[in-house]
Formats: sequence, structure tokens, C-alpha cells
Amino acid sequence: MKTQLKIISGFILLLGAGFLPRLQASLPGSNFISGSHLGLKLSNVWMLNTTDTFSELGVSNQNAWAQGIHLDWQSGWAWDSVGFDASWYGASKLYANKDFAGRDLLRDNNGRAEGFNKFGQVYAKARWGDQRLHLSLWAGWKQLYKLGALSVTRSRAVPSSWQGISSELVWDKLTAKAALVDRFSERDEPEKRRFMTLKSNKRIDYIATGELSWVPEKGSKVSFITAESKNYLLRHGLEANTVVALSPKANLLARGVYYYARGLGEWEGVRAFTHSAQHWFGLVGYQFGASESGVGWSYTRARLNNGLGQFYWQFGKNTRGAFNSKADGEGNDYVKDGESMVYLYSQYRISPALQVGIYGNYGYGMKYEGVSLKEWEYGGFISWDVPQIKGLNIFSGFGPAYGWKINAKQDPLLTHDGKTYRRAKGVGGTVRVEYLFNLF
Repeated sequence: MKTQLKIISGFILLLGAGFLPRLQASLPGSNFISGSHLGLKLSNVWMLNTTDTFSELGVSNQNAWAQGIHLDWQSGWAWDSVGFDASWYGASKLYANKDFAGRDLLRDNNGRAEGFNKFGQVYAKARWGDQRLHLSLWAGWKQLYKLGALSVTRSRAVPSSWQGISSELVWDKLTAKAALVDRFSERDEPEKRRFMTLKSNKRIDYIATGELSWVPEKGSKVSFITAESKNYLLRHGLEANTVVALSPKANLLARGVYYYARGLGEWEGVRAFTHSAQHWFGLVGYQFGASESGVGWSYTRARLNNGLGQFYWQFGKNTRGAFNSKADGEGNDYVKDGESMVYLYSQYRISPALQVGIYGNYGYGMKYEGVSLKEWEYGGFISWDVPQIKGLNIFSGFGPAYGWKINAKQDPLLTHDGKTYRRAKGVGGTVRVEYLFNLF
């Protein structure tokens, strides 16, 4: 009840921004208020995961349902250079079973699911230049979606955000981005947390990241990214994609990424890799009219002493890294040491508002204590922008996944004779209904 009252109070508070035009006179020569915008998004999300991967740890089906509300205010520009934006988020519990926490929709208060609310974004902004050459700066709490090696999640009831400063410099076909952050607010809680090491829980002072991109033509892009969580993890990456027109209706698609991660002085060599890790991913696709299909392949090298290694794309506890590889599957992560993955997909846009698709991932080639491991999944999705109601989108995706059961160290559980592993399986699914509209 208290959470619901806070949500209502926050809604009324920001709705009051509709009276801000009275302040316009105090900023002569600017559109700080008259150029402002207030948007409202209602996000209803239900997520299910029936996997028995964690059954030996006492975790069964994960089921949660939440109603999210987003209020996003963007100011106009004072003197065409300075502005201020703020976003308020709230999540209310609609349903949660005892293992709800794995779906990251609701706050986990000592095993009890709760709603919450927070100001997820509060930042100042500045800009200079023109369309050909311009510089943008931001300072405060902000969503940093795939900026360098950092990212946020937008598929839950509430998005995550970072505290820090970020910038973007655009010069013709070149773009340079950078960010320096020191705290993170996760998608399922209101707290603003410091970064911590994985094992010793020592504080990491900051994460710095940068990105340099070149867009030679529309549909093609090459990017180099780099990032470091202070004296803990270093990461570099190269990403590229292109679209080649074969005919007025047909295009050839190509994508590739390479990531390298290395532990620094404070790196503890646990849960991921001992010293360093690498990941490669490539994809070739074909578009014809409203249809698109393709095949991808990835390979990971991440050696870990006394365990099954994996490529780790975060930067410590309370962080979220960007990872633009389909090895980040819907159910499994196909990034184990020695693992190759084959990815297949096909999608079709039935109408401008309705799209359907299917996909499949198959991972193989990795071993644990001499036992060969395999994991796979497949599924389908539908996305519908309801034409009768502008701003309303309905998304649903379901599919089974197969892997192995794990122990407390997150290593695979083998059978008593040590000749094979204990199979895990389950079904994952999401239904998300989002309604976005402008208040002013």
C-alpha cells in the first residue's frame, strides 16, 4: 500500500510540471519550458522460467508479474545549449511466487516481493555545434544504453541507470563517446549501489569507457570500444556490421564482434576466467521484402582454474556490460570456455504493425572434468503495435531451453559415475504490454 501511495504521489508531482510554462518568462530567449516534453509509459510484464538448473540449490520455477510506470520529462534548451531531464519509475507487484527474484521485476526484501519507486534519471545536459560537428554532454543519473562497454536493461518493468558523466562528439561520419561512472541502480530495486569485486566485496571506485565509431554509409558501422573498472577488469572490443543491397527488394546482412577481457591487479579469477577471455561472433543474413533469415556462429575461450570458465561481460557486482553477440541467448549464455555456438533465426513482418519470428541456439565443444557438455534452446516471438491505439505494443516470446544442473560453485553437476552430466531443462516466457503516450 505504501508503495502504491508513493507511485500515485510521484505521478501527481511530475504531472504538475504541466504548469511550468509560467516559468518561461524567467528564461528570456530560450525554450527551456515551452520546448519541454512529458511522456508516460505503462509497462505490464509477466515472466516465467521453469528450468530446474538450480534445483540442487533449492530454486524451482521462477514466476513474477509487475506493473511498471515511467514518467519521462525532457526540458527544452535554454539559450539552445543547456537543459535538464528527469525520469521517475515505479513498479507494483501483481504476482510473485517464492522464487520470483530470478526474473528481476520486483524488489527482493529478504525473500518477500515488493514494489518500489525511484528517480531513475536526473541529469543536466548541454550541447554545442551543428549537424555536421557537435558535442553533447550529460551529468547525473542516466540510462547509458550500449555506450561503449556499458549498457542498461529496458525489458523489465523498470530500466536500470548509471551515475556519472558522459559525452558524445560527432564529426561527419565519425562519432566518439565516453563515460565515467561510479554507481548503478538495478532494474529491480530503488537503491543506488557502488561497484564491488565479485569475491572480496571490495569497492571499485569507477568504471571508464570509450567508443570510436565510423559510419561510411547508411547501414554500415565499425566501432572500437574499451573500458576499465578501476584496477579490476579491462575490456576491449571491435564491432562491425554492413548491409549490401542485392536488388530493390533484397539485402545481404553481415555482423561481427570480437571481445577481449583481462583481469587487472585486483581481479580475483573467480566465477569467470583466471586471467583473460576472448569471444568471437559472426552472422550472415538475408532480407527479402518483409522477411529476414540468417545464421550465426560464436566461439569463446575463457580458461578458469578448477572450474568451467566463461566470458564475463560485466565489470563486477552492481554493473551491467554491453554484449552484442547472440551468444547471450534468451535462456542460456553460450560463452563457456571452448564453446562453439550455432544460431539460426527467421522473422517475417506480416504488416507494418505485426512481426513474428523464430530462433534457435545450439552450443557444443566445451568440457568439464573430461565430460563433453551441450546446451540448446529454441523459441518464437510475436510483436504487435496495435494500430487502433497509438503507442500500444504487445510482445510475447516463449521457448524451451536445455542445459545442465549446477552446484553452489556454479559448476556442472555430473552423474555419480562421472561419465556424463545431469540434464536441466525448462521453458521460459515473457508477455509484455507497453503503452506510451505524450502528456505534453
